[in-house]
This record gives sequence, C-alpha cells and structure tokens, in this order.
Amino acid sequence: MADKPLFHRLVGRFRKNKALMSFLDITGSDIQNKKWVFVIGCYNSGTTLLEQVLSTHPAMSSLLDEGVVLTDKLRRPEDFAWRRMWHACEEEMKIREAEAPEVARRVKRHWSHFYDLKKPVLLEKSIANTTRIEFFNDYFKDTYFVHLVRNGYAVAEGIHRKAAIMEGNPMFGQEESYPIELCAHQWARNLELVEQTKAKADHFLEITYEDFTEEPDKVLREITEFIGVKPFRNSFKNEVFSVHNVESSIRNMNGKSLKTLSDEDISLINKAALPYLEKYGYLIKI
Repeated sequence: MADKPLFHRLVGRFRKNKALMSFLDITGSDIQNKKWVFVIGCYNSGTTLLEQVLSTHPAMSSLLDEGVVLTDKLRRPEDFAWRRMWHACEEEMKIREAEAPEVARRVKRHWSHFYDLKKPVLLEKSIANTTRIEFFNDYFKDTYFVHLVRNGYAVAEGIHRKAAIMEGNPMFGQEESYPIELCAHQWARNLELVEQTKAKADHFLEITYEDFTEEPDKVLREITEFIGVKPFRNSFKNEVFSVHNVESSIRNMNGKSLKTLSDEDISLINKAALPYLEKYGYLIKI
C-alpha cells in the first residue's frame, strides 16, 4: 500500500484506545451517497495488489490500509493471536445483530477521516471482512463485492511462509509457522463461507488471480463495468506496484510458491482443501 500519513499510522497503532476512537467518532462525518467496493478474498491472494490498482482510478478512494486497522468496531484475528488465520476465531469476527446499526455508524465515522469523500466510490480491503458480507450489504448500502480467488497451493504456501505465530497463540513457542494443512484449511474455509453468503450480496463479482495477472486490463474493464464507473484510460500490463515493500509488475507468482512445496505438502493441502481445489481446477495429483 502507499505510504501512510502520521495520523493514519497513529490510529492504526492505538485503535484500542477508547478516547482516540471516541474522538474519531465525534469529529468524523456520516458517509452517505457513496458506492462501497469491498475487495475480499483469502490471505496472499493478491487482494492488496488489486486494491492498489483500483485506487488509481479517478473515481475511487481507498483507506491505504485494511479498514479493520482504522476502527475499534471490527475485530481482527490478530486480536485473538491468530495472524492470517480468521477461520480459527471465526465466531469472534461476527457482529451481533443488535449491535450492527451502531457498529456501522461508528465505522463510517472512523473511516471518514481517511477517505477522500469528494470521490463517489470508496474502496475497502480487509481479509477478515470476508466474514461480514451480509453486514456490509445491509448497513452500508450500494455495496459491491469483488472476490479474488487464487491457487490454493500458492495461498497455503504464502500463509505458511509469512504468518509468524503470535504470542498468546496455542502454538506459540512450539512451532515456527502454522502447519501447511491449517493454511490450506483457511483458504478452503474462505471459499466455503463466500459460497454460503454471496447470495446475500446485492452485487457480487468473482475473479481469479490468474486471470488478473494474465490479462489485467481485461479484468479491470470487467470490474469497472461491474461497479458502474468509466474504464481505466491507461494500460496496467507493464505498470510496477509496491506490495508489502516489494516492487513488481502485475505478474503471476504462483510458480515461485509451488516450487517450494514438497510432495508431502501437496498431499496435506489436498486433504485439507480437496473440494475447492477440484472446483477451481487447481488440483495437483501426486
């Protein structure tokens, strides 16, 4: 994501401070008459890259970070010591119906400090918000969900490689990283939950990481048409973006991940996620 201003970084760091969150609520504004675009998908699926590309559209504004970092009203798996692993604390991610209207009101006022509200389309990308499709559809109105799906082997490898186990996690001090099958289960549960809840979204579009990286301009035209804004004027085929401090053009990185997996890793991933590996045509037979 782009470099974040000091105020943005401070809010992200002190989001659990009640006085700060009350200040943001009091000084924030009610966001109305906007289109909301929620980019959802599993960890390590390219959602950050997609959100970055979309944020360059003149009609769109983004938060420069995951929205869950800029409010105290949306729980993160990290709040429960489960970095990049929301399926392990899925119940805690849910918003109770009785609280939903107030949660929505406060989230909008918190986020209003970070959006360019002169723009008609507001982007948000938080992986944990995949669990809240119905909530956002009901309380944010005029919502569009763009679901990005990536090869489950590459996703599992990425989570396994990047997600250091947090202090307070049951595996802390026993394992250096999550078991590969647990990472694959996170990918499969993400797809299962989206499958169960996407009918509750008024506007839902699913694309694949592989299509996006192969033909970014074509996929981006599909997305802008879905949202109802003018297409991008420029081509992104050779554009370079910085994602997690790594600069790269839009290209498929699956091969690099797959090379690191052993036959045992692949077998464990197959056992954890077979139905969705088959459904999306990713299955590797060994």
